Amino acid sequence: MALAEALDNQGQGKAALDWMVRAAHGGWMPAVARLGLWQLVGHITPQAPALGVGRIIQAAQANDPFGLHLAAIVDSGAIGTPRNIARSLFWLARAAQLGDGRAACQLGVLCGDRKLAHAALSAAVETGFEPALVALGDRPAIAGPTDWDAVARAADLSAFAAPVSRVVESESPRVLSIPDLLPPEICAYVMALAEPALGRSLVLTDDGTEQARSERSNRVMHFGLVDSDVILELVNLRVAQAAGMPPENAEGLGVLHYAPGERYRPHMDYIPDTPENAHQLAVMGQRVRTLLVYLNDGYEGGETLFPRLEAGFRPAPGGALIFDSVTDDGAMDPRTLHEGSPTTSGEKWVISKWFRTKALRPTAS
Repeated sequence: MALAEALDNQGQGKAALDWMVRAAHGGWMPAVARLGLWQLVGHITPQAPALGVGRIIQAAQANDPFGLHLAAIVDSGAIGTPRNIARSLFWLARAAQLGDGRAACQLGVLCGDRKLAHAALSAAVETGFEPALVALGDRPAIAGPTDWDAVARAADLSAFAAPVSRVVESESPRVLSIPDLLPPEICAYVMALAEPALGRSLVLTDDGTEQARSERSNRVMHFGLVDSDVILELVNLRVAQAAGMPPENAEGLGVLHYAPGERYRPHMDYIPDTPENAHQLAVMGQRVRTLLVYLNDGYEGGETLFPRLEAGFRPAPGGALIFDSVTDDGAMDPRTLHEGSPTTSGEKWVISKWFRTKALRPTAS
């Protein structure tokens, strides 16, 4: 498996696949999980979602940590398999029992029983998982749970199923706001998870490359499939339903961080229709809808401004803003030019979700 991964990093796909298949067929469960991931997404092998999910579940059933992590993601995210939240919580319980701090923290954040949640978060803190410290707050750590299945059964997902109230801020172009889309504990978890992995934001240019440019000075973390988890997949589903878009058409969840003075100057979110971007547009489709969730308060400035609409928005923590960058017939709509204005004090955190015209993830079908 180590040889396969090294060859893959060197761009020797065929040799990497041969060695990974050897490791998987030899019964090495981490390789079974990795090969399943490759088949799920079509990395150096033809995409075969059903086979990929089958291998991931096989590794999870054998209590392989990476297999458990992936199984929880594919089941909660409906990636190549029907959505099965109950089974994803089961995988989290198995992983927590094996000492996985991230799994324990997720169960603690989702748990509706305060005592069980406190114990689960305490167990996650014991592993050194930083977001658990944020979730635990000033409460002292206590002995961890012995029955992780009970913690999983006590999960309260009602916040992700609460009615969505949309407020029309602009009829044409259509701009909507949604108060209270995500609860505070989920906002705090997302920020804590993203913070250690933030990097300089890039701008997609007309020549098809992503570059660090002066017009965008903030930092960002984009969560890909392997970076995700059950809570993030529940967030993905929640924001997709709020946006009225298929969850599989969304790009990876982005978390944006603005320190004082940082900004994203006026721009459009669509992909420039240039020859260099032709392949990307053909495979992935155009970005047509944007959803932003403001995650925190305690800062000044930082509105999302639409200069051609002479309007600006700053939802309360957990609130969202939805708008399109194209018209109903798919043409670019210059009226939705917008910017992330600079904060004058404090730090601003925002979830950014871009939706495309084509599916980016394999579905159950």
